[in-house]
Amino acid sequence: MRTAFGTLLIDWIDREGRLTAVSDYELRLLGIEADGIRTVPLERIYASESARLIRAIATGEETAVEAFTVWINAHAYSEVPMLATIVPDGERGIAVVKQVLSSTVLGIGPELIERVEILSQMIGAATEACWCIEFLEPVDISLAEEEIVDRVFSNESRWRACNEAMARLYRVPEGLDFNTQPVARYFPDTDINRQMIRELVRSNYRLDQAAAVDRRHDGSEMMVENDFRAAIKDGLLIRLWGTTRDIGPYTRRVQQLSDRADTMRDILSATPDPILVMSEEGVVLAANPAAEIAWGRRAEQILGRPLQQFVETRGAPEKLKHAALDDEDGGELDLVVIAADDSRDSWRFRSAPIAGEISRYVLTARRKARRRTRRLVEEAVS
Repeated sequence: MRTAFGTLLIDWIDREGRLTAVSDYELRLLGIEADGIRTVPLERIYASESARLIRAIATGEETAVEAFTVWINAHAYSEVPMLATIVPDGERGIAVVKQVLSSTVLGIGPELIERVEILSQMIGAATEACWCIEFLEPVDISLAEEEIVDRVFSNESRWRACNEAMARLYRVPEGLDFNTQPVARYFPDTDINRQMIRELVRSNYRLDQAAAVDRRHDGSEMMVENDFRAAIKDGLLIRLWGTTRDIGPYTRRVQQLSDRADTMRDILSATPDPILVMSEEGVVLAANPAAEIAWGRRAEQILGRPLQQFVETRGAPEKLKHAALDDEDGGELDLVVIAADDSRDSWRFRSAPIAGEISRYVLTARRKARRRTRRLVEEAVS
């Protein structure tokens, strides 16, 4: 619709609070296509609170003052304050006439402007990816859980106030504003992402360390971890915001360690010699199946118990720790082990320290010839 008012921004809203027309200048300024304007929600033009106020005036729920402040979503989704005037327009409802004015005229104090600038600078300079999704069609949170999940992904939404770290994380090309991109391009409707939103609903819209699989700008998948917060007003989900971290490298590292641990368990299970892990205090922390078989004790009868309970040689833990540091003897020591049936046999133990902040020792045992057992028993009790 053409208008003779030049650079004024004007839109027409019917008595049900829906857009019916927008001036050519406003269409160009906000980057909105004229076709299908009746399906464009007010939140595409106005910030959420301004949209609520305009809709309430159009439907008669509130009375408009002579002039008031509204916030408009600029083409790059930055908000611009404007002075709005309501003009009744018969059967077409109302016309909202807007004009950009200075913060002084709008009554916005310098302190408020400074606070907004500080917060914007903090978010923009943050090294962690910060994001906000604003729902141009707010989501009714009184609906059933699955319906809420559906609408989070299907209702029209947009990115808002995403920082440079967010653009880098998703590999958005230089010069392309992340905030102008479709939400679904990076946050797709997938099973794992739907499950995350279900958890968000169940946690009353406050969720930390939530795993999701997002897409980078080039379409490649990326495993991320999100912290979520929500803005809910009058039973409607207006926006979600939070931070995102790429956990792909960490997840791969965990998987590598898990695979390595599985391999080591397989090797230890197949080893015919008993193998134990002992703490600095001499407590058995781990034992392989060969240890259970050799000494006739189940794992629960070995784990968490002092090694000295199963060894007749006095001071066995201290001797094993000393042997682990003794290069001359190669970390070996002969001990007499007491089996579950109270029989005694001589075993040669090899002790080696495990690197780390917590002192632990790996003990490998091999049975010695029985002819020497009696002499070792005599030495152990002498």
